[in-house]
Amino acid sequence: MKKTLLTALLIPICFTTIFPQAIYVDSNTGNDNNSGTKDSPLFSIEKAAGIIRSRDNDIYTIKINPGIYILTRHVSVSTEKDMNNKHIIIEASILPDDTSWTPEKMPVIASRAREGEIPENAHFVTSFRIDESHVTIRGLKFHGYFYPQTRYNPIGRFAKTLSDLLVEQCVFVGDPNISQLHVGIFSSGNKALIDHCVFFKVRNTVVFGEEPDGSGITNSIIFGASQAVWTGGTDNSFKFENNIVTNCGYVWVKNSTNATKNYSMNNCIIVNNRYYKGVPDSVRLQPGEFELSEINIIKSGEVSLRLTGTEDKPLLTGVDRQLPVDYMHIIPGTPGYEMGAGLFKKKGTTRQPGLSD
Repeated sequence: MKKTLLTALLIPICFTTIFPQAIYVDSNTGNDNNSGTKDSPLFSIEKAAGIIRSRDNDIYTIKINPGIYILTRHVSVSTEKDMNNKHIIIEASILPDDTSWTPEKMPVIASRAREGEIPENAHFVTSFRIDESHVTIRGLKFHGYFYPQTRYNPIGRFAKTLSDLLVEQCVFVGDPNISQLHVGIFSSGNKALIDHCVFFKVRNTVVFGEEPDGSGITNSIIFGASQAVWTGGTDNSFKFENNIVTNCGYVWVKNSTNATKNYSMNNCIIVNNRYYKGVPDSVRLQPGEFELSEINIIKSGEVSLRLTGTEDKPLLTGVDRQLPVDYMHIIPGTPGYEMGAGLFKKKGTTRQPGLSD
């Protein structure tokens, strides 16, 4: 018996650390001293991003619960871990295609970071600085900056060497006089895809820097922007299709008008915009000409979004003033409704016909 006990004591005991598949964040119930599991969420996105960055775990995903998240400085989206066939994912825990989703459940991201952080001495503010290839951001709502004179850029990828950024099912909303959102997404490098997003009164929805190979905007609604899309550098394999662009200043701004390859637009509604094409000079934007191939582009009609109504005819009344599921989407029976542009991707979750699974 003594021999058996001694043998048991000599056998090494191995403990296996089991990491969660994702880190959860909740601005209402979370605490940064928690474990970050679904039942014990963290409080801050900054803390969760630090865990993703660390090589001491195998976690690549942050899930953000409904709530309002105010970032005190930019969040670096990066990791010290091996990215072999991995993606960093920052997404809402309840996505627009979930049957329980409502607009109020969309996590809201705002910033009180200071100008001059990224890059150093720059006169703008960034919330998510993408410092890694293979990053997905999904299902979040970004609001303009608290002071309208600040140039706010919620998602920024500044290194030309990076690739594979997907931003989908996100809302970007601002107001030029109250809470300006200067650039929704700024992307240098290749393969930046923006899909099923809504941009409302954003100054520049997406600015693509040099070498935007494999990039594009698809299935999105752009309403009231100063510049709907801004492209620079070469024009290889850029995709702009199934989008609705309305009430904007310029539909398309292009840095270089003498590039050898041309952009194309496919299956879009482009109506009620002040200018179609623009080029920057040394001082300002001005209308300009460059070749833009068009396939099935509708340029007449009126696009109607589901908003909260007017003061004399409010959409939301009574005690329960819950926003409709199709808030900020095309009203049924009006031009563009059948396209399925906007946040929703699946049938059955959208109250919209004609969408593919």
